[in-house]
Amino acid sequence: MHIRFTRAAVPSACAGLLLVLSACGGGGGGGGGGGGFPPFGPPGGGNPPSSPSPVTVSGKVMVLGPVSGALVCVDRNRSGACDEGEPAAASKTGEDGAYSFAYTPADAAAAAELAAAPLLAQVDGGNPSLPSFSQPFTMSAPAGHRGQVNPLTTLLQAGVAAGLAPERAEALVLLQLGLPELAQLYDYQAVAVTDPGRFEDNAFTAALVTADALHSGVALRLVDPATVTPVASDQLARLDFARADHYIARTYPTDGVPDPATGKLKLTDRREGLTNGAPTAHDTLYGVVQLGANGWVRCDENAGFTSTLGTPSRSDYCGGTTRSVGHAAVTDISGRKMAEVVAEMQAADGNSIFGVVPATAFANPDATFPAGSQLRYRRGVDLVQPYSINLANPSETTSFATLEALIAAFPASGATLPAGTGTISLGVLNEQQTRLLRAAFTGAGTVQYYACNFDSATNAYDTCAATETGTVEIRTEGGARLLAFNGGHPPTDVGSLRTFGEYSGKVYVVRTTKSDARYNLNSARRLNGVAWEAMKPQLGIGSGV
Repeated sequence: MHIRFTRAAVPSACAGLLLVLSACGGGGGGGGGGGGFPPFGPPGGGNPPSSPSPVTVSGKVMVLGPVSGALVCVDRNRSGACDEGEPAAASKTGEDGAYSFAYTPADAAAAAELAAAPLLAQVDGGNPSLPSFSQPFTMSAPAGHRGQVNPLTTLLQAGVAAGLAPERAEALVLLQLGLPELAQLYDYQAVAVTDPGRFEDNAFTAALVTADALHSGVALRLVDPATVTPVASDQLARLDFARADHYIARTYPTDGVPDPATGKLKLTDRREGLTNGAPTAHDTLYGVVQLGANGWVRCDENAGFTSTLGTPSRSDYCGGTTRSVGHAAVTDISGRKMAEVVAEMQAADGNSIFGVVPATAFANPDATFPAGSQLRYRRGVDLVQPYSINLANPSETTSFATLEALIAAFPASGATLPAGTGTISLGVLNEQQTRLLRAAFTGAGTVQYYACNFDSATNAYDTCAATETGTVEIRTEGGARLLAFNGGHPPTDVGSLRTFGEYSGKVYVVRTTKSDARYNLNSARRLNGVAWEAMKPQLGIGSGV
């Protein structure tokens, strides 16, 4: 029932988002969408007339654009399905996603009941408007807002159905997804899309992730932080394991107390490990810095890390330099063999346990997880692509103090071909890692590029040849100086970009993920704290580290 995000599913231009989940384009949101919003409940806020008049329902079913193949009905009995006898459209939506039907209540009581009922849209799987959604799923819209059925109205209705007051539910959707205004819940088609090739931090992306949760069978949850009973928890974010005296474990503990104003939980990026039996140095555990609006931020236990409650939710990591939105499903693994669960994690997307060989790593091959053990699977999208430096990797450090010094050290006049000496590396050109991109500087603001054969196993390159020329400049972003290569080089087929930047008096290799949507999908399978604490002694990891 799950879909899998794949590179093959990504068009380069389609309504600003990924997966062709809806037809390209947008347009208006359908009937009833203009000029403010009516209250929840019966239109007009008064009692229904004693002799009910016909009621017309019209609007559009949307995800990124119009959704065809959807049956729309009034969910009078709130069963979550269009049942026999409920008012419904005579036919499914067409290419424009539009629905229109009328009904006449039998009496005043029926009129009141129908006016207070949500609208449903049962979406067919395998229809042309949602080619990546193979399974059917259902969206909804709350009473009083029947002009558009979309993923965001579905999250809103989930909160109303759970007992939240409508106005409170509206405010919580905005908090949970980080959306700027109420109008976007009911019709986001007019939201400006500045880059149709990436996941922008807007209502389109929030709707896409919410739709993916629905299609994947993940229940939507709208959570009121004011009513949450705090529960401390933890999860194993990543384990790199060679042996019991040589590993690094990364966990995300939280006290479970949300900020009532923002609805966010505070988490901590906690890391521990041994290097050949000795405690791993802090700067090795936390070796990455990322560029934010106010400069470089070390991504350690002191950097801001928050997540909203509910499903979907959004997370801000490393002082907000990384932001994402996604949805999670939790599976009970109590009583299951540790070796089997780890093997399944390692064979699937989003694995977080590396170096553990399930067949031999556990002291007791038949050890099982205790009660309360869970596996959390989260998938979503990254909303920003920060520049980062890996300070813990010696090969990412240069011998230069300034970018000007680096440029001066690699003039194109000093490049030797085909050996490629006298050039600097800008990373691999292809996914197979058989071609390498290198460069040398031809003058003020210009650069010569070279393509070389590359052996990733030995990190050696040869047979370099000059290719295109381009421009380069020293740019200041977030208070940091970076070398910006402004195109001209052969296109690369990998998801990252490599350049150089200044940090703390030195020039380092700087990397960032390409903004293309296909490179900013993420997934993670993580054990919770109960499962991790039970697994540690089976791996020989002591609790005192």
